[in-house]
Amino acid sequence: MTVIQDIDEIQAVLDRLQGEEIATLQVLGINSLKSTTPLPEALVGDTVESTSVENRVVAITTTRYAIVFDLQRTGKLVWLDGVQPYLMVAGSLRPTARLLLASGRGLDLTEPARTKRITVTLTTRV
Repeated sequence: MTVIQDIDEIQAVLDRLQGEEIATLQVLGINSLKSTTPLPEALVGDTVESTSVENRVVAITTTRYAIVFDLQRTGKLVWLDGVQPYLMVAGSLRPTARLLLASGRGLDLTEPARTKRITVTLTTRV
């Protein structure tokens, strides 16, 4: 597990996503998902084509969709070399969102406060 905050480091991690197949996107922050069409389940099996980060806003473009994570002020990106879907456990600190890849690797988007400010927006590419 590697916690990433610097913009250049975030882009370096995002570059690892190129060509990866998405296994699932879990949005665990109750108010974090800012779109309802498409649902995160639509990303399953899609492939990452490009990534970018600007002003703590992470953009991931897949073959069919665009995913935007706004890290706000305190959000962090955590690279995971081996990851499983997050299971709710009482008392555990959960990520706001988890992107799992078919390769078994993934990303957590986390923040230190109980108030979740990271937002997740999914759109269909035209």
